[in-house]
Amino acid sequence: MLKNNFHTKPLFKRLAVLTYSSLFAFIILANGSVKAENTYGYCNIKDKKGGTDIFTLFGNTAFNCVPVDQNWQQVLVKVLVLKQKVYDDQQILSQAKLFNENRKQIGLSLIDFTPYKFIAELDSYYVFELSGLMQQACINTNSIPELDVNKILFTAKQNAEFELFEKHLKTFNYTSVDSNGKYQSFVLNEYNFIKHAYTPRILIVFYKNELIAIFYSREIIAKLYDSIEMGSQYKLIYNSKFTENTKTEMMDIYKKQMQLN
Repeated sequence: MLKNNFHTKPLFKRLAVLTYSSLFAFIILANGSVKAENTYGYCNIKDKKGGTDIFTLFGNTAFNCVPVDQNWQQVLVKVLVLKQKVYDDQQILSQAKLFNENRKQIGLSLIDFTPYKFIAELDSYYVFELSGLMQQACINTNSIPELDVNKILFTAKQNAEFELFEKHLKTFNYTSVDSNGKYQSFVLNEYNFIKHAYTPRILIVFYKNELIAIFYSREIIAKLYDSIEMGSQYKLIYNSKFTENTKTEMMDIYKKQMQLN
């Protein structure tokens, strides 16, 4: 019997065999809109801070992550693993190659360990989500959306328009969300390890092509806009020239998006 070196929540038993095309659609739906961070180069993922290396990711590999502290991030990455490198359908063996949905190798297991979650079964592969802790220094800063928003807001005027953010929205794969006739809203999701679901990371709202608000869960800085905290999870940057009624409508957009996730 293999030793379980990485303790996570119980592995989901496989539910069905999916074709590659249906799996790809499933992955997109399960993730919501996510443009993950990327690795600088080879990066080992540990079972805990300063703990055992469980797998490594190659350079320029996309992943989802949530800050643990200033030095560590909790990582989530979806991988395909050849069936012969998985013991009893549940445990990834040491030196197993990790592939993305395009069958490109993106990493390697370093020990025998239990994945975070079972996703699906293909003809030759199992699909898993892997999790662990990564050092902050492994992340390519150009792939962090909040830093890109900060650059935009640093040069933005108080009447900043949609065109100023258009490249950012495309680069980080935001999703346009249903608001109402007056507003355009775009959301970027992140994985919530407590709720085990995707929740909004950044929600950008435009009113008649003009920036009205940015809801965010991580640090964003704006010189010419007001900001407030919304409980312990979210903060808000908003254009103070808009009316109280507009702010109420904007909050309704935010609440609706929270309920959808």
